[in-house]
Amino acid sequence: KCKVKIEKKAGIPFYINKYRKRKIFVIAILVIAIFIFALTKFIWNIEVVGNEKISKEEIIELVSEYGIKQGKLKSNINEEKISNAIRLKRDDLSWIGISIKGTNAIITIREAIETPEIIDKNEICNIIATKDATISKIVVQSGTARVAVGDEVKKGDILVEGIMEGANTGNREVHSEADVYGKSYYEKEKKESFVQNIKSKTGNEEQKNEICINKFKINFNKGVSKFENYDTISTSKKIKLFSDFYLPIEIKKITNIEIVNEQKVYSEEELKEKIEKELEEELENKYEISKYDEKNKKRDVEVNLEDDGITVKLMYEIQEEIGTKAN
Repeated sequence: KCKVKIEKKAGIPFYINKYRKRKIFVIAILVIAIFIFALTKFIWNIEVVGNEKISKEEIIELVSEYGIKQGKLKSNINEEKISNAIRLKRDDLSWIGISIKGTNAIITIREAIETPEIIDKNEICNIIATKDATISKIVVQSGTARVAVGDEVKKGDILVEGIMEGANTGNREVHSEADVYGKSYYEKEKKESFVQNIKSKTGNEEQKNEICINKFKINFNKGVSKFENYDTISTSKKIKLFSDFYLPIEIKKITNIEIVNEQKVYSEEELKEKIEKELEEELENKYEISKYDEKNKKRDVEVNLEDDGITVKLMYEIQEEIGTKAN
């Protein structure tokens, strides 16, 4: 004498039955499924792996010349053929592999290691300068020195010629052997005023959002910024359903950070330290000063005080071996 009552219905049959009269909903689901299936036939993201010296942007631009780019049909891409073509074109790449997973093209590279030319010891050769320098030390085991300590040389000048001069035997050609050291000088100067306009953050921010569908943009925050002066930071994130299934949809977040211009008065010591640090960074970026041993590196700073500011000159004297063998 029990009564049975259904408390809940679950499962695909009941779900289909529930929406059987909603034809527009069913059609929309089918259209979306067909649309997503169609998108799987194209490349929507390019990933670069293994690059150190060569930038990601350069690699993406390189492969785009051979047809690997966003929106390209996957069936039209021959990965092996493109890899071989790029290897023949670029000497700085020892290997490149291209694999397509989902809608993601993965470009894996190995950069070539530059090796010096090896000259056989029985082969006649000279020793030439690898850079502009002032000769500081020269020890010749074989050959004839064409420079002396204190001489200024240019890159490519012959330092030791592959000739042995003899009073009785005459001149004969040999394989040059020598240790040649030179001093290179790197310097930079900058002048700045004691009173400077600097930028400082107020702590106020505003955010704007965009959706990019391939090359089409939808901006949700139209109009100009409410800040008079500001810095902009943009971050973007591509939409993906699975690990390698990217969609041609990108959400971009734009943050405007309000800044104000303030006047700051530096003391002599503060301004000297500021300029010195800036000069060190500039010389490091240009010449990689930090790679040289401290015992072979001399640093000197000149400071000239003026009425409205100071001029700082930073100089490095680097001693290193500058000779290399060449035919």
